[in-house]
Amino acid sequence: YWQTIMGGFAKNEDPETPKPNYKSCTAKDDNTAVIEVNEPSANLPGGFSLQALAIHSPKALKEYAKQDASAKGDAITYPKYSQEAGTVAGTGPYKITKWNKGNKEVSLTRFDDYWGAKAKVKNLVFRTISTEETRRQALQAGDIDGYDLVAPADVTTLEKEGYEVPTRDVFNIFYVGMSQSANPALKKPEVRQAITHAIDRENLVNTQLPEGGKVATQFMPDTVAGYSDKVKTYPFDTAKAKDLLKQAGEEKLSIDFCYPTEVTRPYMPAPQDMFELMKADLEKAGITIKPKAMKWAPDYLDATEAGSCALHMLGWTGDFNDGYNFIGTWFAGPDKQWGFKDEKVFEAVNAASEITDPAGRTEAYKKANEAIAEYAPGVPISSSPPAIAFAKNVNPPKVSPLTQENFAEVSFK
Repeated sequence: YWQTIMGGFAKNEDPETPKPNYKSCTAKDDNTAVIEVNEPSANLPGGFSLQALAIHSPKALKEYAKQDASAKGDAITYPKYSQEAGTVAGTGPYKITKWNKGNKEVSLTRFDDYWGAKAKVKNLVFRTISTEETRRQALQAGDIDGYDLVAPADVTTLEKEGYEVPTRDVFNIFYVGMSQSANPALKKPEVRQAITHAIDRENLVNTQLPEGGKVATQFMPDTVAGYSDKVKTYPFDTAKAKDLLKQAGEEKLSIDFCYPTEVTRPYMPAPQDMFELMKADLEKAGITIKPKAMKWAPDYLDATEAGSCALHMLGWTGDFNDGYNFIGTWFAGPDKQWGFKDEKVFEAVNAASEITDPAGRTEAYKKANEAIAEYAPGVPISSSPPAIAFAKNVNPPKVSPLTQENFAEVSFK
């Protein structure tokens, strides 16, 4: 988040330990703040709208600083304020009153001294239910009043039964990442292109995503300014994939493919099902796939961030409507997840940061998307509109493409 907010990293720094663009922030007597950066960036205004840049209590920040996290080997000691209910300062319509870690539940109660419109429901309980089917059954049984990330196959069923199932706008991307540091064969453009040709993305969209899902051609959805109609495309073609592998001398390519368990994401409703379809596609092209299932947190996230998975499945739901929030997240500079260094790609992505004119930025992002597609660092698979379901007696909140609904708007009919 801070990389995005503060305009990424400063230029000409060691790529292994890049220096953030952020320099300092000071408060003035006239109730304004001055933020200094090492170099100007047009990414800043959009970054200031991020939910992560909320206003915090100076007194609380000072107190929390005394409780810094620490680590010894694999053991992490977390700050007290992040592990107990009722210790975090805030200004919202609800306050956290209980955290039952055994039941994976967080309870909130309406804060009647809230400065804005008061919440319409007194108590909220957020509960973790790990599978789509179990969530649906809990709603149908009346055990819960709503749940997020509805399985595409369940949307029509729930609507016919009278449940409220609002669908968010498309604002995400699902992709297969390739780590060139984990498998040297991926350094060959022909191999990356072969993998891209081998995956039947249209079949994935038609069978795994809700109505309104779209095949992706680049690393941002077509709802974001900067989406290009001129990117190089890699249509599904098993024969072409085999031919490219032969050209690269990799007809017997064997590769690890990591996928997550115990998770559902807006762009990835059923990870194992999606993995199995792509595995079958790649095997038809002659690629030997070695599956690696990992628990989402922390195992999978740590492994993908470290670049230890040759192939992996991930995605992104945008934080604000700017091209940098998508492609800048991955391709503004060297990243272990991808394990490549191509200055043409990095320069194309960062070019828009120096342009304040919106039309000029849009054109710069289009050029960046074209450069990324030409390099083919991974496979953009799809974008989808995730749905959220509520009981028949609930008035839902206004849905957010950022998946940041305001539950103070919820009420019972």
